[in-house]
Amino acid sequence: FFDIGATYNFINDEVEHSSPVIQVIEKYRKFGIHFDDIFAYELQNWDVDRVYKTIPDHMRKPLHWINTGVSTEHGHMFNPWTVVRENYKPEDFVVVKLDIDTPSVELPLVQQLLDDPRLRELVDVFYFEHHVHMDEMKPYWKMDGTMVYSLTYFRAMRNVGIA
Repeated sequence: FFDIGATYNFINDEVEHSSPVIQVIEKYRKFGIHFDDIFAYELQNWDVDRVYKTIPDHMRKPLHWINTGVSTEHGHMFNPWTVVRENYKPEDFVVVKLDIDTPSVELPLVQQLLDDPRLRELVDVFYFEHHVHMDEMKPYWKMDGTMVYSLTYFRAMRNVGIA
């Protein structure tokens, strides 16, 4: 599981079960899917002890907390696709969540996924919050693109077998 933009509840020392990523991981567990690795990339600096206190016990061992921003540079150690290419095989189940609220980083990563046949073979499920121009979201999002772009991206992913 790759969580690119890993914001959970780090405000207090309690597990925040309403965190969307924790809910997604719990849903997979409900159906018998347990992730061997959870790569969590987060730019905002957080105390590592607090990070591990505020996630469920079953996430602690597989968690790789990477408290730095991601890179879009091909082959860079902080480009998550580098980790995917170097560590996984087509028979592995790879899930990626991308939500870093920065279109200038998100969109190149999406395009790299679409352009790279090897990555397309490795990534099974891709969750992405595309920050498009929507009046309702203006106060919250840096926006780039339209709903048409979103549908184009997601259709392209479905066409190459990425759910």
